Amino acid sequence: MSHQPDEPLDGDIGPAVPERPEAAEADAAEEMRRHEAERAERRRRTDAVSGRIAVVIAALFLAFLTYDSVRTAIEARSRGDDWVYPPAVIAAGCAVALVGLLTWARRRRRLGM
Repeated sequence: MSHQPDEPLDGDIGPAVPERPEAAEADAAEEMRRHEAERAERRRRTDAVSGRIAVVIAALFLAFLTYDSVRTAIEARSRGDDWVYPPAVIAAGCAVALVGLLTWARRRRRLGM
């Protein structure tokens, strides 16, 4: 009775040695690369969604600040108080920031980032 080197001996309960260990290592490495690529894609999608949410929240906040500052400036003018500074200046600053944010977000979306 001849013994093959990859076959277990009588009474051996361990697994047989793989025929080509380098093939098993290559398969494991390929599977790890595939899993890492899938994780990176999920991370990119999650980052994209959270970025959109952050832009929407910031835009809503700036729109509210612009509205509130304009309303305050109108009320101050009707009472005869100073209405240009600070309410109108704050409203203009918030409006410029809002336009800048929306322009940046639109350009970024169009470029597919």
